[in-house]
Amino acid sequence: MRQNHYSLMRGGLVHRLLHATGTLQRTRHLSVWLALLLMMLALVPLLLLTAQAGTLWPSSGSAPGQIALLADYDTLARLLLALPLLVLTAPRADALLRGAVRQLTRSHVVHAVRASRLEALLEHVRRQRDSWLPEAVCLVLAFAPAWSGAPVAGVLPGLDDWRFHGSSPSAAGLWFSAVAVPLLRLLLLLWFWRFLLWTLVLWRLPQVGLDLHPQHPDRAGGLAFLGRAQMRFSPLAAAGGIMLAGAFLNQMLHQDQSLYGLRHLIAGYVIGATALLSAPLLLLAPALVHAKRHALYRFDALGSRAARVFDQRWRVSGEMRAEGDSLLDHNDASAYCDFGGVYQGVAAMRVVPLSRWNLLGLVLPALVPMLPLLLVAMSVDELVAKLMGLLA
Repeated sequence: MRQNHYSLMRGGLVHRLLHATGTLQRTRHLSVWLALLLMMLALVPLLLLTAQAGTLWPSSGSAPGQIALLADYDTLARLLLALPLLVLTAPRADALLRGAVRQLTRSHVVHAVRASRLEALLEHVRRQRDSWLPEAVCLVLAFAPAWSGAPVAGVLPGLDDWRFHGSSPSAAGLWFSAVAVPLLRLLLLLWFWRFLLWTLVLWRLPQVGLDLHPQHPDRAGGLAFLGRAQMRFSPLAAAGGIMLAGAFLNQMLHQDQSLYGLRHLIAGYVIGATALLSAPLLLLAPALVHAKRHALYRFDALGSRAARVFDQRWRVSGEMRAEGDSLLDHNDASAYCDFGGVYQGVAAMRVVPLSRWNLLGLVLPALVPMLPLLLVAMSVDELVAKLMGLLA
C-alpha cells in the first residue's frame, strides 16, 4: 500500500471492496471497465424497458408532446457523458493530486523543524480517507431519496415522457429513479468527499507552519503547484456543465426556450462552479499576504540602502572622476538591475496561488459543455456568418 501513501482516492469503503474482490490486481484499465459496467447497468435496462413500452424513440404513433428516451437529452447526457467522465478522469486526477501532496513533503515549503506536524496532518487525512463511514454516508445519501419512496420526477413539467405510463411511473422511470440517478449521485458525492479531503489539507497547512519565499520565481511564494493541483477537480465542473447542457437542450427543443433566456443560468453556473472549486485556495491567502507584506518591508529598506550607496558612488558632484573610471567598468549597475528584478517579482507575488491559466482550467470545463447549445439556437451557416462578421 506504499503507492497509496499520498493518494486521496485510493482508500475508503469502495476501494476496500474492489481490493477485497481482487479487481484492482486483475486489470490495468480498471476505470474503463468500471465506466462501461456502470453505463450498462444504468442505461441498458432503460433501453430494453422503453423499447418494450414503445417509448424508446419518437414515432408518429406517439402522443403529442410525449418525450421518448432517445429524445431526452438530459438523461442521455447524464448517463452517456457525465457518468463515465467521473470514472475515467479519477485515476489521472488522483495521480496529479498525489504528486502535489508528495511535493509538499519535498519542496521545503514547511519549516524543517515542523516536518513532523506536516506528517501528522497527512496521516490524519489518510485516516479520514481510509475510514468506511464517509463513503457509507455517501451511499445512503445517494440511494435513500429513491428508495424511501420519493416520487419519480418527469423530464419537463407539463409534458408526458417515457418515465410515466399514464399517471403512474413506468418500469423504466422506476429503474431510472432507483438505480441510474443514485449511481451518478454516488460518483458525484465520492468526488466531493475527495474535494473536502483536499480542502482539509489546505486549511490545516498554514497551521503546520509554512516557510514561504516571496521572491520565488513562481510568484506564489513557492505554492504555485497547489494551484495546478486544484485544476484536477475540473471534472466536477465538466460533469455539472454536461448535465445542465442536457437539461437546457430539452427546454430549447421541447419547450421552445431560447438560448438568450438561459444566459443568466449559464453565466451563473460557470461563475459559481469556478468560484466553488477555487475557493479552498483562499485558505492560503492570509499566510501569503503576511509573507508578501513583510518581504516588501525588508526589500524596501534594502532597496533604499542600495539606491543610496549607488547614488553616492556614481554621482558626479562638481569633480570629474578619474579617467577610465566608468560605470560600465563595474558590476554595480548589473547588481542594481538584478535587485530591481527581484523586487518587482516580490511586488507581483500573488496572494492566492492561482494563475490565470489555472483559472482558465476551471472555467473551460464548465463552459465548453454549453457550446453545443449554440448549434441548436442557430444553424451552422448563421453561426459561421456571425463569426466571420466579427473577424471581418
